Amino acid sequence: MNLNHYQVFVTVAECGNFSKAAQKLFMSQPAVSQIISQLESELDCHLFVRQNRGVELTQEGRDFYQLVKIGLENLYQARHHMEELKDLNHGTLRIAGSDTISRYILPKRLKNFSKIYPGIRMQIKNGTSGQLQDMLSWGQVDVVLGFEPKNQTMVDFYPLMTLHESFVAAIVYAQVLPEKITAQNISQAKLMMLDRKSQTRQAIDAHLLKRGIRVQPDIELANYELLAEFARQGLGMAILARELVEDLVILETDIKLPQRQVGFYITKNMPLSHAAKAFMDFVSLKDM
Repeated sequence: MNLNHYQVFVTVAECGNFSKAAQKLFMSQPAVSQIISQLESELDCHLFVRQNRGVELTQEGRDFYQLVKIGLENLYQARHHMEELKDLNHGTLRIAGSDTISRYILPKRLKNFSKIYPGIRMQIKNGTSGQLQDMLSWGQVDVVLGFEPKNQTMVDFYPLMTLHESFVAAIVYAQVLPEKITAQNISQAKLMMLDRKSQTRQAIDAHLLKRGIRVQPDIELANYELLAEFARQGLGMAILARELVEDLVILETDIKLPQRQVGFYITKNMPLSHAAKAFMDFVSLKDM
């Protein structure tokens, strides 16, 4: 099947004349005649009745014309749609992030991206680290923005920023703490941390244990925002990433806390949509 032959057929049908069709198609008249003859041979039917002043469609030709016309229009629409996707005038960004990422990192980037590409539709999901990887492997999202996954056998990870865990507190609470938090005086502070189910908490505990420091937090909370709010209310000293804290004091310490990479991860060898690739490129160029 040669689509050009069908376009020639439609043009001849609408012009009613081989010569006029040839001029419109920037082809020679014999070439147009040859294509129509070849098409009639392939279909084993007469599409046109030749007359002195041109050609007229047969009944079979009229039926064929209606179908071909619709088919070509659909093909051109499909091609135009794909060009629109490539030019980012349309498309869908399917992305997921953890609760922390969804609260502190994604909104501003998505807002700025949508200003530049208003035609891109967004489907946003959030969940735990395990749920995010499941969403990716099940094809529910194209890309995840989150903490670097431990197991990268099935994903490619692209780091964007480093989060530095730090001791933080409200000014009023910081004033009653030692000038420097150490392993010897940390018990003097009311320590607040994420609960033990959190991978961030597990990473902090493992990091401190390697340095012989075992902490027993007074308050354990299920999510990052709640922990930050408790700290802002002066209820204790929290461990939070300094890049994400708002209205809190970064406390001086000689205790080295872990760093964590945040970035995109995608399924290995899986082609990205134009929208997902554009968002990854956009965020990589910004202030991550």
